[in-house]
Amino acid sequence: MEQDMMIPVRSFLFEEPLWLVLLIALPLLRLLAARFFDFAKVRFPGAGQLRKEGFAMNPFLSVLPSILWWCGVFFIVISLARPSLSRMVAPQEETGIDIMLALDVSRSMLQEDFDGTSRLDAAKQVSLKFIDARKHDRIGLVLFRGKSFTRCPLTLDHDALGMLVQSASTDAVGSSGTAIGSAILVATNRLRASVSPERVLVLVTDGENNTGEVEPVTAARVAAGQGVRIYVIDVAVSGPDDAVEDVPAALNSYERTVSSEIARMTGGRRFDVSDHEGLKQTFLDIDQLEKSRFSSRMISRPFPLYPFALAAALVCFLIELGLSNTRLVRVV
Repeated sequence: MEQDMMIPVRSFLFEEPLWLVLLIALPLLRLLAARFFDFAKVRFPGAGQLRKEGFAMNPFLSVLPSILWWCGVFFIVISLARPSLSRMVAPQEETGIDIMLALDVSRSMLQEDFDGTSRLDAAKQVSLKFIDARKHDRIGLVLFRGKSFTRCPLTLDHDALGMLVQSASTDAVGSSGTAIGSAILVATNRLRASVSPERVLVLVTDGENNTGEVEPVTAARVAAGQGVRIYVIDVAVSGPDDAVEDVPAALNSYERTVSSEIARMTGGRRFDVSDHEGLKQTFLDIDQLEKSRFSSRMISRPFPLYPFALAAALVCFLIELGLSNTRLVRVV
């Protein structure tokens, strides 16, 4: 991504300055022309007598066609030197971060203990705001339950990604349970091919890892080897709800230790979230921790002026041609 910031610094320059050497030769050419050529003259018997009688032309008007002709030559030489007005520009080159968002869509995420909103809906709402704030970052989406799959690869099309986040539901993944280790591996695999120096996984879950072939800590070790930082957001902070199947109680000390170890191994952080406002603040904290890097360099963008020089030359020649063949014909 690139945005231009105009700096009010301008300079005049010639892109082909060697052509200006011809300007030195113009006086010599003028002398040679006066010596060997007579342009736009009409011989008229008795012209000398007319001048004696006061019919002589204004001295300035008599040389005006010649001045215009040489001005035309001057502007042609100037145009050959390609004059331009240089404007200094500082393009801000955003070095975006690649972020995978892993969202738990197990049935326990349907529990409405986030100010009357389900955990899943609250996570989706805050995720959308997070995505909107990361305009220069590629973001992808992994949905997981008993299994994990990539719902959206890394992309800058945040509108399309937003629609996929909004459509996330517990029906997206068929198997039951919570496979946190698998989710980490799937997201890490997506980030592995990234050329970005900053790779991040934001993992939102409300349960313990109770299925899958890979333990979360093992998966985190793989992620750390790939330079992926993991931010774990634990939202299972209330007791179980009989209305929703498989809703876990608040995370026990072992589960908290596992989540903390995942974050520690990868250089990330773990967050406990108890309500919608806390979830919102957590994403804001991550947004501040993972800022896009910017690099700026000054470059020069020339605005060409040679078309104006050519236009000036054309005007001079046309006026000279018109005057020399009409009112200012030289009579000798």
